[in-house]
Amino acid sequence: MTQSNVWLVTGASKGLGLATVRHALAHGFRVAATSRDAKRLQAEIGTGEDMFLPLEVTLTDEASIASAVRQTKARFGSIDVLVNNAGYAALGAMEEISDADVRANFDINVFGVLNTMRRVLPVMRAQGRGHIFNIASISGSLGMASTAIYSATKAAVIMLSESVAAEVADFGITVTALCPGGFRTDLLDKTSARHPERTITAYKGVHAVMDHFARLNGNQGGDPDKAAEVIIEISRMESPPTRLYIGSDALHGIEHKLHDVAQSVDRYWKISESTNFQA
Repeated sequence: MTQSNVWLVTGASKGLGLATVRHALAHGFRVAATSRDAKRLQAEIGTGEDMFLPLEVTLTDEASIASAVRQTKARFGSIDVLVNNAGYAALGAMEEISDADVRANFDINVFGVLNTMRRVLPVMRAQGRGHIFNIASISGSLGMASTAIYSATKAAVIMLSESVAAEVADFGITVTALCPGGFRTDLLDKTSARHPERTITAYKGVHAVMDHFARLNGNQGGDPDKAAEVIIEISRMESPPTRLYIGSDALHGIEHKLHDVAQSVDRYWKISESTNFQA
């Protein structure tokens, strides 16, 4: 079980990150939280300096991440729980999204996670303990029209988490890829989601899905405060899950996906097996 005394949360100025910071503080934990705007973060939390450390961090800058880790360790003495929450969704038909926008989404959603883990792991290895939460998404397991790039980033986060979990288990460190369904955060807001600068009118089905997302925004079934409490509960477990889907829509989605994959594997078993060398 992780001694959950000191938390480091990225992308903490809104949404699930902000909820996690608030709940961790309410449980008496010390929290370092990162954002592109530390003043906004301080205004949102408004708590005493002895328990809370707001940090202005650019996740595309490894030196900025390293500085945040050093400051957290210097202030609180350890990093027991890392919550890699920072991320956003690049939405649209894959053909519509520019190379620069694709790379930018991977820079934050994947390399931001990877580089933050890389900087925190030496601290946790030295402690002989730690728990890392990487916020993925049900979209990392279910591909659908308009989410090709976002889904690809979150699939990478899931596999990165599972592989790193195997690498660090001997050090007393656990890793959980948290895969939420639709939660009432700003993920689909115009201030957060990124849409293509140019659209291709032929992709009517994709644009219909994006219109659905716009209507869904603010009406998602998931409660970020309840998700934050789940994160805290999982952090206290002796054997936490490596992958956890949260939200009823995520559960139904992965249930159907597993069923479809199992059917496909069974249907094409012979042709798949035919590629082996003959004994």
